[in-house]
Amino acid sequence: MQPISDTKKGSAPFGKFERKLAARYLGARKSEGGVGLIAVLSFLCIMLAIFAMITIMSIMNGFRETTLSLTLGTDGHMYVASAAANPPKEQINGLRDRISQVEGVKIAFPFTQHETFVQSSGRNAGAKVIGLSPEHLQELKLISESIVIGDLQGFGKGLNGGNQIIIGIGMANGLGLTVGDHLTIYSPTLKASPLGFRPVFKGYEIAAVFKTGLYIADSANIYMPLKQSELFFEQGRAATEIQLRLYDPDMIRQLINPLREAAGEPIFIQTWEDKNAGFATALRTEQIAMRFIFGIVVIIAVFPVLAAMIMLVKNKSKDIAILRTIGATSGSVLRVFLMSGAAIGVFGTFVGVVLGILFCLNIGVVQHVIEGLTGTELFPGEAYGIDELPAKIVPLEVFWVSFWGFLVSTAATFFPALTASKIDPVEALRYE
Repeated sequence: MQPISDTKKGSAPFGKFERKLAARYLGARKSEGGVGLIAVLSFLCIMLAIFAMITIMSIMNGFRETTLSLTLGTDGHMYVASAAANPPKEQINGLRDRISQVEGVKIAFPFTQHETFVQSSGRNAGAKVIGLSPEHLQELKLISESIVIGDLQGFGKGLNGGNQIIIGIGMANGLGLTVGDHLTIYSPTLKASPLGFRPVFKGYEIAAVFKTGLYIADSANIYMPLKQSELFFEQGRAATEIQLRLYDPDMIRQLINPLREAAGEPIFIQTWEDKNAGFATALRTEQIAMRFIFGIVVIIAVFPVLAAMIMLVKNKSKDIAILRTIGATSGSVLRVFLMSGAAIGVFGTFVGVVLGILFCLNIGVVQHVIEGLTGTELFPGEAYGIDELPAKIVPLEVFWVSFWGFLVSTAATFFPALTASKIDPVEALRYE
C-alpha cells in the first residue's frame, strides 16, 4: 500500500497504484480473503465459451460455404434478362459485356434452360436441358471436373454446335445409357403440320457422363451446346437470359443496384435465394439461432465472474473502508474492482479466441486424430460429398465474439464494483 501522503494526493485513473491493487486482490490466497481459485475457474469458463463459439461458428460458415458451392455448383448465383421483347443477339451480348464489368462478378454468360422429357429404348425420364457454350461449360468446375466416362473434346463442335450432349450418371443408369449411345430429347414446343400439331424431337449422341454427387443434377441435368439449344428449343432465336457467377454468393443483394446501373436498360434480376427460398431461409435461420444460443452461453459463462467479484467485495470490505479512510475516492475503488473482474474476462476472451483460431486452422489434423482414436471416418465422401470437416474463419465475426466476451464480462463486474465503491467506511469499521 502506498504512503498516506501519496494516496491523499490521489492516483491517476487506472494508474499503477490501482492496477497493482487490482492484481493483488485478484490473486490473493484463500487465507487472505481472496478468490484466486474462483478466478481461475471463471477464466476457464469464459475461455471455453469463447473457444466453442468461434469454433462452432467457423465450422458452420465452412459448412454453409461448402453446401452453397455444391448446391449452386450447377446453378448460377444471379440471373439477368433484358426486359425487351425478343432482344437481338447483339443486344444480349452488349448487356453481358456491361454487367460482367461490375465488381464482384466473376463471369457472365448467356444460357438456355428448359424442362422437358427424354426417351431411350422405350424408357422415359424427366430432364432439365441446359444450353451452354463449350468454354462456359469448362467454367462449371463441378461438371467439367466430374466427368467419369467420355470427354468434352467434341462438345460444341460441328454444324450449329454439333450433336453431342453430356448427361448425369443417375440418368445414364436409369436409362441404361453410356458414351456413344443416343438419347432422344423432346421439345416442349409443338410444330404445326397439315395433320395438326406434332411433337418436335431429335436424337443426340452422349459424349460424356458426369457425377457430381448431387442427386438432382446427376439424375436430371443434360448439357447441350448453346447454338444447338437455341436452334432446337428457341426456334433459332438467341438466348435471352444471362447467368452470373460471383466471387462471393452472399453479395447478391449488394450487387442488384450496381447491375441495374451497369445494364443501361430495363432488366429482370433473379438471385439464387429467390430460386431456393426455403433453402436460403433455413441457412439464415440456423445462423441466427446458433449465434443467439452461443451468445447466451457466454452470458452463462460469466456468472462465476459475478460470484467471484461479489465474494471479493464482501471479503475486502474492511480493506475498502481503510482505503476510503486514507483518501481513496469511490471512483478509485470502483476502478480497482472493475479491473479485477474485467481482467478475467479480457484474458479469458483472448485465450479463447487464440485457441479457437488455432483449432479451426488445424481442423484437418484434429479430424484425423479423432478418426485415428475412434477408428471411424467422420465424413465419408460418398455420403456427404466432403472428405474433411470444413471451417471458415470470418474476421468480422471473430471481432464481434471478442467484443461480446469483453462486454459481458465487464458488465458482470460493474455492479459488484459499484457496490464496493459505495461502502461506507464508518459502517464497515464500526465493530473492528
